Amino acid sequence: MFGYAGLAVISIGGYLGGHLAYRQAAGANHTEDVPHLLPSGWLTLAPLEELPDGELSRMDVDGQPLLVHRRGETVNVLSNTCSHLSGPLNEGDISNEGFGLTCVTCPWHGSTFDLETGEVVHGPATAPQPKFETRVHDGLVQVQLPGADG
Repeated sequence: MFGYAGLAVISIGGYLGGHLAYRQAAGANHTEDVPHLLPSGWLTLAPLEELPDGELSRMDVDGQPLLVHRRGETVNVLSNTCSHLSGPLNEGDISNEGFGLTCVTCPWHGSTFDLETGEVVHGPATAPQPKFETRVHDGLVQVQLPGADG
């Protein structure tokens, strides 16, 4: 009798765990593959003057959507796909979260990320956004993702 009860508990737990992981994507990082899809090295994003100042915009580099935020000469670039459930971050809101943090909030579930580091400020996301290094070379903004090997 105890054996059947244990089997029932394990079966229900397995079903619920599978449903949460594979159907609801709970705890999954939807940006895990980004470093494997981009080539290593510097990639040209756009001329600095074409990027809107103080706004979020979406740009594509090598087929990957990127979130771009320009403030003067400083350009921060993250993966545009939210690590929580793949929401489009460029449709989110910019906020100031104290301690001088400028953040973006995902429009789908409210996950908030620091635009300068990609770190999670508020969940439900648990994984940070891939953060691209940026530089301005001859008026062109260039990006590279550390660890990219695609």
